[in-house]
Amino acid sequence: MQVVVVDPMQVRLAGRLAAEIGSGAVLRCARSGADWHGWLDQADVFVGSKLPAALAGQAPALRLVQVAGAGYEGIALESLGPGAVVANTSHHGRAIAEYCLMAMIALSRQLLVEDRALRSGRWLSVFNDASAPVHETLAGKTIGLIGYGEIGSHVAQLSKALGMRVLATRRSSTAGATSVDWLGGPHDLGHLLTESDVVVLTVPLSSETTHLLDASMLDRMKRSAFLINVARGPIVDEEALYHALADRRIAGAALDVWWQYPAPGAQAQPSRFSFGDLPNVVMTPHTSGVTTDVFERRMLDVAANIRALRDGEPLRNVVFRNPRETQAPVTGTTGGVR
Repeated sequence: MQVVVVDPMQVRLAGRLAAEIGSGAVLRCARSGADWHGWLDQADVFVGSKLPAALAGQAPALRLVQVAGAGYEGIALESLGPGAVVANTSHHGRAIAEYCLMAMIALSRQLLVEDRALRSGRWLSVFNDASAPVHETLAGKTIGLIGYGEIGSHVAQLSKALGMRVLATRRSSTAGATSVDWLGGPHDLGHLLTESDVVVLTVPLSSETTHLLDASMLDRMKRSAFLINVARGPIVDEEALYHALADRRIAGAALDVWWQYPAPGAQAQPSRFSFGDLPNVVMTPHTSGVTTDVFERRMLDVAANIRALRDGEPLRNVVFRNPRETQAPVTGTTGGVR
């Protein structure tokens, strides 16, 4: 069984991944500079987050596309061959929740503003500057979670520990959400925005969620509220958010996801607007879930699904099945990493 691995973290863990899979699979890992497109014609498994239509068409034998993360919008589902299955994994809930906690505190305490000021010799303290702000704790504040899955549930738990009131909306507003004081459906988004001191986006990107927060929705937020986006950039209208922040119609934002990304190994601005010039924005390069434990657990999931495919057992976390006829199983007798 031929396995093409292009996900950078799974390539980094390739030795352990091969050991966890065991015999019957040969891993071809796209290390720096590797031209892996030619490997797809014989591939049974593809491990990565981006497989556009042109490349999917080069992989007629592909049986499993294993995304080593949660988002699979980069996979051209309609171009996959007969019987192909797409599966994902997650394990990032706690890591991203800790990022959200960090961002909430940094924004509410104006951490970056005070840091930059002190580096230039200015003490933004009421003991040295009468115009300096006096901050508030997060206890008693309200956090609104747009999306209540793995990430949202972890954010809710940590927010509760700070004494915050937790609101959430999700596709289904049925009971069963712990650590939440109020749970609504998509039609309750406006209520969540008007009530929240911090709004956190954790929903997947889809046609329904693209520009979910447009100018009219951002206008519903409190002027003192913060927005944290750890989901996908296009869920928020890029231009509307920039102007809302620049005009201080909302107090600030922490942005870990963006509207444009560089090619691997390249450098590029994350937006066509100069968010970096705004003092009320915390910017990170999509690293909220980048922790060692996340990738270790994802690697184990990837290995488990490849083993299951090899052994004819059910796959985990299947998010798409091509309904066309499945190809005959592919077997192998050797294993390792190439």
